[in-house]
Amino acid sequence: MTRIYDALKKAESTRQRLGLGPSPIGAAPGQSPPASWGNSAMEAIPAPLPLLGGVELGEDAVRETTALRVNLESVLADRSPRSLMFTSAQAGEGTSTVALQFAQALAHGSARVLFVDAHARRPVCFADDSQRHAVLDVRVASPSMAGLMTPNLAAMPATEEAVSSGNVPAAVIRAALQSAVGAFDWVIVDGPPVVESPDAATLASLVDGVILVLHAGRAKRPVVARAVEMLRKSGGRVLGTVLNRRVHEIPGFIYRRI
Repeated sequence: MTRIYDALKKAESTRQRLGLGPSPIGAAPGQSPPASWGNSAMEAIPAPLPLLGGVELGEDAVRETTALRVNLESVLADRSPRSLMFTSAQAGEGTSTVALQFAQALAHGSARVLFVDAHARRPVCFADDSQRHAVLDVRVASPSMAGLMTPNLAAMPATEEAVSSGNVPAAVIRAALQSAVGAFDWVIVDGPPVVESPDAATLASLVDGVILVLHAGRAKRPVVARAVEMLRKSGGRVLGTVLNRRVHEIPGFIYRRI
């Protein structure tokens, strides 16, 4: 039995302790590399861990994330590391998947990326008991990437205390951003929905910018407008939006030629 398989079993145990329900665990090929991310200086702040698992990153996603990266590099040219929070007006917009796609795309381009799970009410990655790996939840993970690691990509899971209380304290995110200086090029925060989580606006004020994820055909203009207003009032800098789960009425290759 490999170390990665052990990590998956331990992550499942963590899910059950937190009352988040079971998730299937599959065998993970390969050998676990030695931990190289360093330990957190504060007990309340989890250490960045290599992330097991990933999400699908198809041709369209690569193209969209590349365009987003180019725009953000221009806007945040003087920032190091560049920190972004992906959030939504309400739950169910696909924020975690979009944030992970962007983080993976950056890492594939050789950037050092830290993914911070700040959605304590619905976390998507969990640390194993040994604190050597973060395991991506099967709700968002692609089965084809089970047990695989993306080079240059680390994750900071929400702590058990944060999940129990339902929020990630601003002090934890602030300390995570400070500790990322010199170690990472980008910090991608997966934030909670703005209208449903009072702490989302506060967290938004700590990062360089906010990307609002909108579910095509589902997001309502008044709800989105309210979320943007809440973010701006808190000091959050809304840099743009991502239209998720868009349905093409005609084949995608025709859209790309228009």
